[in-house]
Amino acid sequence: MKSRRTTLIMCFLVPIIISASYFIFRHFAPLGSSSVLTVDMGQQYVDFFAHYHDTLLHDPSGILYSFAKGLGGDMFGTWSYYLMSPLNLIILLFPVEKLPSVIAIITILKYGLSGLSFGYFIIKEKAMTNWPVIGFATTYALMGWMVANQLNTLWIDAAILLPIIFLGFLRILKGGSIKLYIISLTAMLIINYYMGWMIAIFLTAYMLIFGFAKAFPKSNQTSRRRILQWLKGSIISGGLSAWILIPTFISLLSSKTQYSKNEFRIRFEYNPLQILGKFVNGAFDFKQLPNGTANVFVASLVVILFCYYFFGSQAKRNFKIANLALTTFFILSMCFQPLDLFWHGMQLPVWYPYRFSFIFSFWMIYTAFNALMDIIKNGIHWKGYAVSMVVVMLAMTYLGVFMKQFEYLNQSNYLWGWVYLILSAGIITFLGLYHENLILALAIFFLMTGEMSLNFINSFNNISYLNNSDYTNFASIVRKTVGNIKETDRSFYRTGTTFSRTKNDALTGNFNGGSIFSSTLESDTSNFMGDIGQPNGDAYVFYSNGTLFTDSLLSMKYFLNQRPIQTTNPGKVKLTQFLNALTTKPDLGNYQLTSQNKLISTYKNPYALPIGFVTPSKGLKNSRVPNNPIAYQNKLARQLSPNIGNLFQIANYSDIKYHNVYPIMKLNNSVIRKKKMMAQSYFTIKVPIKKHTSYYMTLGPDISDKQLTILVDGQNLVQFRPSKKMVVANIANATDHDRTVNVEFMTTADNVWLQDVNIYQFNQAKFSKMTHSLKKQPFSIKKWNNHTLNGTINVKANNQSLTTTIPYSKGWHVTVDNHTVRPRQWAKMFLYIPISKGHHQVKFTYWPVGLFPGILITGMTCIWIGTDYYLKKRKKYD
Repeated sequence: MKSRRTTLIMCFLVPIIISASYFIFRHFAPLGSSSVLTVDMGQQYVDFFAHYHDTLLHDPSGILYSFAKGLGGDMFGTWSYYLMSPLNLIILLFPVEKLPSVIAIITILKYGLSGLSFGYFIIKEKAMTNWPVIGFATTYALMGWMVANQLNTLWIDAAILLPIIFLGFLRILKGGSIKLYIISLTAMLIINYYMGWMIAIFLTAYMLIFGFAKAFPKSNQTSRRRILQWLKGSIISGGLSAWILIPTFISLLSSKTQYSKNEFRIRFEYNPLQILGKFVNGAFDFKQLPNGTANVFVASLVVILFCYYFFGSQAKRNFKIANLALTTFFILSMCFQPLDLFWHGMQLPVWYPYRFSFIFSFWMIYTAFNALMDIIKNGIHWKGYAVSMVVVMLAMTYLGVFMKQFEYLNQSNYLWGWVYLILSAGIITFLGLYHENLILALAIFFLMTGEMSLNFINSFNNISYLNNSDYTNFASIVRKTVGNIKETDRSFYRTGTTFSRTKNDALTGNFNGGSIFSSTLESDTSNFMGDIGQPNGDAYVFYSNGTLFTDSLLSMKYFLNQRPIQTTNPGKVKLTQFLNALTTKPDLGNYQLTSQNKLISTYKNPYALPIGFVTPSKGLKNSRVPNNPIAYQNKLARQLSPNIGNLFQIANYSDIKYHNVYPIMKLNNSVIRKKKMMAQSYFTIKVPIKKHTSYYMTLGPDISDKQLTILVDGQNLVQFRPSKKMVVANIANATDHDRTVNVEFMTTADNVWLQDVNIYQFNQAKFSKMTHSLKKQPFSIKKWNNHTLNGTINVKANNQSLTTTIPYSKGWHVTVDNHTVRPRQWAKMFLYIPISKGHHQVKFTYWPVGLFPGILITGMTCIWIGTDYYLKKRKKYD
């Protein structure tokens, strides 16, 4: 095969054909009922893609900020980490309901583009266009890292760009143009700064190690000039991408860096020999996602040739030493914690370990191709080849002897590993005898492609995926319901749900919500939600446990509640499969049913406050947070309405009855102990419910739903678990008459701690009076989008504040009657501004912190490039 174009087309098409064929076999949408959605792709990314679609087509302000992100939060960092791949533009061609199909198409294209970029790199670097180029490109496109991280499609662009960046890098070292390096590295930093950081480490390590090994030109002056060119190109790339890097870095300071693991320990994370297991076909399963070893599978031919490079190739000794040093650095990085920490930006990853290992696989494939070229040009060094085979076979023997230590390996895949190893050794042997030969070239292509295809199949068969309808049905019904609400109410409000698919439903449903799962979640939001009794974690919040007070405070004007539907069998009722119950919410009895369809009932909250309202300034300055969510909600109510007193009070209960458990003195912090281990065990209490009163129960974070089941009048109390802090559960509500409910605590364990379990009643009369008062002086929004709220307010007294439930950030800028006012923070979460008596025009505008300095640096870099180009052009003609 002599045509460069044909070779490149094949490098692109072969990975596409392999991946597409498997997708068809697995019935992935659009050609079946399954989907590529699994783990984070199904629980997180697909919702971000829905936001991407809605933002670019309907509201571009969502690039900067979104009220669908956990009450509201910066989105610039989210876009720079998750959504900047150019291939995502394909999403705009289809409705949100088709996202699983679109993601499958994008994923297949990324496999093809990875093969294309590596093929282009080899052709440009080695001037070779035969069948082995396609085989090596296919190996790169389907390497173990790609298979393990297919669901992390946001990282795959790094694999596409790495060969191009390295090609530009090598051009600089050879005294060539700097343009390709700048363009490709800038693109990487803009598309995904996180993976760009890892590639930058690789290039720096290469420069240092090969520099010390004197693998650069012998002239010190020439070496310095090329190193300076590399530094210049890197600085220019950083400058051109500063517009996104600087605000993203600042965003991370208030989010991921606040809670990520960055424990520095001098230790090996596992025995380095365990890495060998990942070179066996199909060495991947679900357990490898959270905490396995690095996924570095490549074709057996690559492994043999990689070893041969050191033992048999005619490469210069200093190059071999440098290569070995860089390889050692990679291997140590994949098992020595300080280096692992460094590659991941000084923050150990949560799931998907050793995310940089694609660079090591690239390095192995590139080195192996150099060894192949050496054999073709210079013949084989039989002694070196024999040593290489001994090393590889010893490694395989080690895996066979200790296979039980590698739970992801099985006998079948291990035997296939031997088959491909022997076939690869045979081809290399014939190559050493006959050198360039069309049949051998084809054999290399088919052998590598076949092995990578088998690994692709075996690995993905170990992973389960969501049905296509799990997402499409959910997106369709929720977006339609939300759209109906928006047609009748165009004001600003938030919407809650009693069901969920993921924590990011607000992004898919295109509504302002209170939940989010994102690495860029602001730590203040997570802390606040935990403080008021909502499930929270390092990267997520779930507004699933709202009380009447928090629903009102946070402008939760509408609630969507799943409806039971009748099956064809009389007397049987079930919930739709894609509307999974999130929480029990008797409080909906206080809200107005406005509409319903076969699946969802929509309720309107008459107590919902506007996003801004007038309160006395004095109460907002107290920021101490009690360690009890009920106490904190009482405190927040007093801050807004100083004379209101406590809205929540301890409720009475009586008539405790025990079944196979020892009696307890009280609910709070008691331990339920069984009498007989195997017998059913529970106790019940009666709670008198007063009319026009809501009742809540607090539950400590260590209470497991696997050990303790709570039933109210025989119905399971549905609550999301786990949480970092105490949560509040709505257990009962009475609208028009007194009654009594039975609460049953059923345990499956021998000893269960009723951690922080208390029952509270809520004074709705006080609450109604408070909300009525606060609504008298609202911030009336006339025009709004995700980064601007413009409206008016009429303040009737002095020493007042415009108090909002807009999450505080230095990115918010406020003007009152066109005069700038500095926002302040209350409740360690929201912003407010002091405001004088009278009628005022108020405007809130959000700009990501660091955006303007970043744009300025990028602009100055463009001027520098233009000036440099002009001076060089002028010098050329002078």
